[in-house]
Amino acid sequence: MTKVLIVDDSPEDTEMLRRFCSELPSCVIETAASGSEGVARFEKWRADCVLLDYHLADNNGLSVLADLKARDPFVPVIVLSGRGSEELAAATMKAGATRYLTKRGLSLDMLRTAIEASIRWMQHAALSQRK
Repeated sequence: MTKVLIVDDSPEDTEMLRRFCSELPSCVIETAASGSEGVARFEKWRADCVLLDYHLADNNGLSVLADLKARDPFVPVIVLSGRGSEELAAATMKAGATRYLTKRGLSLDMLRTAIEASIRWMQHAALSQRK
């Protein structure tokens, strides 16, 4: 079972991501409509992967990403944005995101690959850290 937390303040985008995730085998989904709600849900639910919108009404993705990483440095976080840029992608990756994707053109296969690769990457990083 893979637990995915979707943090997005757009009901339409949340529904799109929920629909994609529901197609993944053994995927359990939780949602949060704000950064602060997302961090609170993560503390209680400990998702295996977080899908984080960069442009939230109450906060930006970098701040929420920092809060999530402070709670669990090995949580895979995929940052999504409707308006992608190389600078934003670089900033999110530098801040600890495992992937950066634009919502425009996002497909089930792209999301599946990103989630699976992010979880594997962070599991490997956690194991390497323990050695």
